[in-house]
Amino acid sequence: MEFIFDPTTFILLGQKPPIEIMWILFREGGWIVFTIVMIYGAYFYWLMKQQHRWYATNKYILLAIDIPKDTEQTPKAVEQLFSTISGAHKPLSAKEIYLQGKLQLSFQFEIISIDGYIQFIIRTPTQWRDLVEAAVYSQYPDAEITEVEDYVGTAPNDYPNETHNIWATEVIPTVSDVYPIRTYKYFEDMVSGEFKDPIASLLETMSKVQKGEQVWLQFIVKPTGFDWPKRSLKEAYRIAGKKLPEEKSWLERVLGPLFGLFFISTGETMFFQHGLEAENARDKKRDELPSLMLHLTPGEKNTVQAIEEKASKNGFECKIRLIYISPNEIYHADRVVSSVFGSIKQFNTLDLNSFKPDPRTKTQIMYLFIKYRLGLRRRNIMSAYKRRSGLSGHAYFILNTEELASIWHFPSKYIKTPSLQRTESKKSEPPFSLPVATETTQKGVEVNEELRRQLNTEAFDVDLADKHFEEK
Repeated sequence: MEFIFDPTTFILLGQKPPIEIMWILFREGGWIVFTIVMIYGAYFYWLMKQQHRWYATNKYILLAIDIPKDTEQTPKAVEQLFSTISGAHKPLSAKEIYLQGKLQLSFQFEIISIDGYIQFIIRTPTQWRDLVEAAVYSQYPDAEITEVEDYVGTAPNDYPNETHNIWATEVIPTVSDVYPIRTYKYFEDMVSGEFKDPIASLLETMSKVQKGEQVWLQFIVKPTGFDWPKRSLKEAYRIAGKKLPEEKSWLERVLGPLFGLFFISTGETMFFQHGLEAENARDKKRDELPSLMLHLTPGEKNTVQAIEEKASKNGFECKIRLIYISPNEIYHADRVVSSVFGSIKQFNTLDLNSFKPDPRTKTQIMYLFIKYRLGLRRRNIMSAYKRRSGLSGHAYFILNTEELASIWHFPSKYIKTPSLQRTESKKSEPPFSLPVATETTQKGVEVNEELRRQLNTEAFDVDLADKHFEEK
């Protein structure tokens, strides 16, 4: 059969006015596409309204976490913390997602420095406060958890303005998120066994900001399901030169049994069986071929192993945002941001994965409407940070519990950053020799004098004029 293409119709159509061309296309079938687009747009708008309405029913609180100065815990403890928090994942049905507008809620793990004062903060939905506190106390029994007000209200919303300036960006992986970053396991000295905490340089940098400056580092962490390891397995198989078992499509799963019944009913089972035997023979021959793993370089073998190890642990959908805020008179982004990114680059591996500023959200533009676009980016990322938005900016990427614990964890006792907020001492039972009032005292004045006398003895040597704890 011979097909002949006649362009006459298109030539004649092109000679008509644009409005008439649009009407002809609409009349001759374009109305179907237009109707589908309109229905989809209306449904998408309605779904967004449903999601906003449902999200507004959830309340969040901020918890400031202080740990004792002499803690000996490593990031492994925080890895267990993230594993516990992954229990907040709730599989949602199609009805809940597409009709009720429900979403998987996220947590925000933040490290902030205000005037050089550093604080670790966890923002959580109120219904999961007990989960977060249990996860922290299980690894840090002597920690202090305090509900605090949101600090983001101290920063202006619009930029540029007459008082402040900001430098901000989202931090994203350089390659696919199936490749892992360098984790805390690789910061242990192979000879001495001493752990070189990678967060030490970050905290030291954040502690040196001047009065009036602020550095905010935000990690949005959303528990996810178990589908993402399939992408990791696919990439590992690709590098190894192996072929993943092909999954049947929904059409094949539905029609397959019907075709089988047809072959049996028509007596053509011999042909069907022969086809199956031929397919099995091809699969067997393919499996007998020497594995390409034997021909991989050492680096490729390590890559496959690293990808599979990442996929073996619980994962979270993540976003990372960095904001530096400063009064105009002392604004110096290079002095602060370069040091912070230098600390983040400790987790980079050139053969696997690394972190970099997102060029689409970074507040640095080199061409075309620079002033307008720069102001727009500053306002957008500040708004996204304050709202802890997961929709704005770069798409989510996967980090597992080990990677998260490497870049966000409480410092050990060997980090001496002076402005880092910690508890002064561990919690313990009252000492056995705590002074008590004697039974012979009868009046309140005599009781106080007796206690004062006992506290002034050499055994206790208490400074009664010190009002430190009263002020706290």
